[in-house]
Amino acid sequence: MGIRSGHSVFCFREGYSAVRYLTIVVLAAVTSGGVPNAWAQTDYLLTEPISEQSVVSTDTTDREVDLSDAMKRIGELEAVVASMQAQPSILPTLTPAMAEEPACQLVPQVDPPTHYGVYDTGWTWRPHNKKKSPFELTVGLHNQFRYTGFDRDESTSVDAAGNVREINNRNDFNINRGRLVFSGYAFDEDLRFYSNIDYSTVTSNPIQLLLGWISFRISDRLSVYMGLGKLPGTWEWTETSRYTLGADRTMATTYFRPSITAGMWATGKLTDNISYHALVGNGYNTLALQASELDTQLAYSALSWWEPLEEFGRGFSDIEDHKSLAIRLGHGLTQTRNESSANAIPGAEQTVIRLSDGTRLIEPDALMPGVTVNGFDLWLYSAHLGIKRRGFSLSSEVFLRWLRNIEGNTGTMLPSLFDHGFFVQGGAFVIPQKLELFARGSQVNGEFGSGDEVAAGFNWYLFNKRSARFTFDVTSINDSPAQQSRTGYVAGESGTLFRSQLWTFF
Repeated sequence: MGIRSGHSVFCFREGYSAVRYLTIVVLAAVTSGGVPNAWAQTDYLLTEPISEQSVVSTDTTDREVDLSDAMKRIGELEAVVASMQAQPSILPTLTPAMAEEPACQLVPQVDPPTHYGVYDTGWTWRPHNKKKSPFELTVGLHNQFRYTGFDRDESTSVDAAGNVREINNRNDFNINRGRLVFSGYAFDEDLRFYSNIDYSTVTSNPIQLLLGWISFRISDRLSVYMGLGKLPGTWEWTETSRYTLGADRTMATTYFRPSITAGMWATGKLTDNISYHALVGNGYNTLALQASELDTQLAYSALSWWEPLEEFGRGFSDIEDHKSLAIRLGHGLTQTRNESSANAIPGAEQTVIRLSDGTRLIEPDALMPGVTVNGFDLWLYSAHLGIKRRGFSLSSEVFLRWLRNIEGNTGTMLPSLFDHGFFVQGGAFVIPQKLELFARGSQVNGEFGSGDEVAAGFNWYLFNKRSARFTFDVTSINDSPAQQSRTGYVAGESGTLFRSQLWTFF
C-alpha cells in the first residue's frame, strides 16, 4: 500500500491492517502538535498575548482529550474490520500470485491513441496525425438484393450451332452483388489500396476477389494502378453497377462490354475537362484464370471523355440536380488477340464472346460445320453522350465490334464478323432527389440476327442520396443475344422481365 505525495510514493509494510495505518497517521499528527484549526487560529495567536504557562497547560489537556477520542474511534473501527474479515464472501481470497505482487506499484503511462473512428462512406479508421501515423482504412458494405420474375414467350430457342436451348420462367430472390470493400492508404496519402471481396447467389463462385489494386498518385493529372481491374472500353461498363439508371446494365452493354483482368492502368486528366482511363492487361476476360490458362496475347483498352461545361458527376441519374447544363462526350477502344492453348482447347477468356443470336463464338459448328474457332482478333469501339440538367438526364452509347483473322481448329481461316448496337435511356425526377421515372431501350445487330429490349420503371432514393436506392422496372425482351448471371439476361430468350431490388452501400 502506498500514499502518493507530489511525485513521491510512500509504501507501508505488508501485514498491517488499514486501521493500524490510520492509527499511525493520527498519532503522528497528534504528537507533532498539528490541529485541524491551526491555520484558522493564526491571527488570534499573533494578536492576543498568552502566557507560556497557559499555553502549555491548555495544549497538554487538549492533546490528552484528542488522543483519548482517537483511540476510542480506532478501537471501534478495528471491531468493524474484524467483523468484515469474518465473512469470506465479502473479501477476495489472497492467492499466492497476489501475495508475491509488490506492495506498491506505479501505473504505467499509456500512449495516446494514434487513430480515431469516423463514418465516411464506410467505417473509417483515420489517424490523428497523418505524418506520424500514415495509415487510413475504410470498410464498406454493398448489397444488391433483387427479386426477378420472367414470363417466357417460347420454351426453347435454337442457336447458330444447331443446339436447342431451354428457356425457363423465373420467380426468385437473389443477392446479385454483395461486396465487402477495404480501401485507404499506407505509408503516404498518395499510395492507396482497394480490395473488393464479392459474394453472390447467382454466380458459380459465391465468394471471390472481384477487384483489387495498389495505386500511386503521381500528380493531379496521373495516377498509376497495378492489380485486378476493369478493361475500360465502354462507359456503362466502367461506371459502377450501383449507379445504373435501371436495375442493371442494358442488354447491349452486357453483350459488347469487355470484362476484368490483371494488369496495369492509368487514370487522370489531359486537361481540366478531358479525362482518361487506359489499361494494358492479360486479356479480355481473365478474372478467374490461372497463369497456365492464359495465352501470350495482351489486351489494350482506353476510354476518354470531355465535360465542356461543368462536372457531369457519377452515374446516369441527375440526383445532384444540376442547375445548369452538364454534358459528357466520350469514346473508347479495346483491342486484343485471343488464341487457344497449346492443346487446341479454346481459351477461357473467349467464352464471353457471342454471335448476335447469343451463340458462343467458340461453340463447335457455330461458324462452319465441323469447325471450332480457336483464335481471332477483337476490336471494340464505343462512343457515348450524356446530358444532365435540373433532375433530367439523357444518355446513350453506340458499339461497333469487329472479329477479324478468325482461325478454325483445322487451320481454316473464316470470314470476319461485324456487330453493332446501342442503348438510349432517359430519366426525370418527379420529386427532386427522391423519386425518378425512367425509360430505356437497347439493340444488337449482326450477321446472325438481332435482339432488342424496351424497359420502363422508377428509382426511389430512400435518403435523398445514392447510398440506398429501390428500383422497379419492367422489360420486354426480344431474342436476347446477351447472357450474364448478374444482369439476368439469357441468350435466345424472349418474354417479359420483372425486376425489383434494393441497392444499399455504406
